Amino acid sequence: MFVESLAEERILITGGSGLVGRSLTQSLMTRGVRVVSVGNRRGEEKVDLRNPRQTAQLFERVKPTCVFHLAARVGGIYANMHYKAAFYSDNTLINVNVVNEIARHRVPFVFAMGTGCAYPKRLEGSELCEESFLDGVPEPTNDAYAYAKRNLLVHLMALQSLYGCRYVYAIPANIYGPHDNFHPLNSHVIPALIYRFCQARMAGLPEVKVWGTGSAARDFLYIEDLIQSMWIIWQHNATQGPINIATGQQTTIRELATLVADVVGYQGEIVWDPAQPEGQLARKFSTAKIEGLGWRPRFSLREGLARTVEWFERNHAPLATTQSRRDTDEREGCRA
Repeated sequence: MFVESLAEERILITGGSGLVGRSLTQSLMTRGVRVVSVGNRRGEEKVDLRNPRQTAQLFERVKPTCVFHLAARVGGIYANMHYKAAFYSDNTLINVNVVNEIARHRVPFVFAMGTGCAYPKRLEGSELCEESFLDGVPEPTNDAYAYAKRNLLVHLMALQSLYGCRYVYAIPANIYGPHDNFHPLNSHVIPALIYRFCQARMAGLPEVKVWGTGSAARDFLYIEDLIQSMWIIWQHNATQGPINIATGQQTTIRELATLVADVVGYQGEIVWDPAQPEGQLARKFSTAKIEGLGWRPRFSLREGLARTVEWFERNHAPLATTQSRRDTDEREGCRA
């Protein structure tokens, strides 16, 4: 079992400064596990994973027995539409370099983070099952990022056939929680909405604009539930390949915006901009595989939002007061 072998593990976490990487690193370290976390925070290894030489030097130093590959250049719909080339090239370079070193060092276990937005657009409204992940083109608004993430899965599949490593390719729902990226332009929908509603409440603004009609639906996964699922997956040695990690609950963006405003305490009007893109209208994950391992989410959406808003207001809310009313009217892409 995973818990019994922790003392012998040498864990490498890429993307250690991100939302998932921070939480996973903290969870492992509290158990006394030897962890090397690569990111841009103080105390972490600072390695440009786009650089093959730096990546090779990292693996040579750590000689990991397990890699949690979480590093990626990510963003919401605005960032995905405006930085397509960089999203594809940066993520492709990162993934190729990391997987090549995993192969060179014959790492026994790899946990790689995929993305739900790479599911085929043709399956919009249907249940998204792992075996159909590569079967069709993705949503055009995030296709460059999606293809880079799909390439990661294909590379891992080839690697497994080459020397038999065990790999898990997680396809999560929309993850959120403390330590998320709350940038008003480049973040995902929940942190973007939290930022905007907190800003509007403190500035006394009468309305907040949000892209789309609010009819698109998503599955939102609180970070602590994701980390718990990662522990369970690692413990079940037979688990391999793509696996959805999701709550199975659908929430429209309109419902989400109303809930975020309520949790934040914003009482103004939410104004929808139907001229702006919404991405896939529905993303309903099959949860049979992850539930078969005994995992269930513990946090409701309201509970997770309350914890996230509390953390944001304690750490970032003063920044919102520096934004002007003009900034509030800019299009920032508060979408999944």
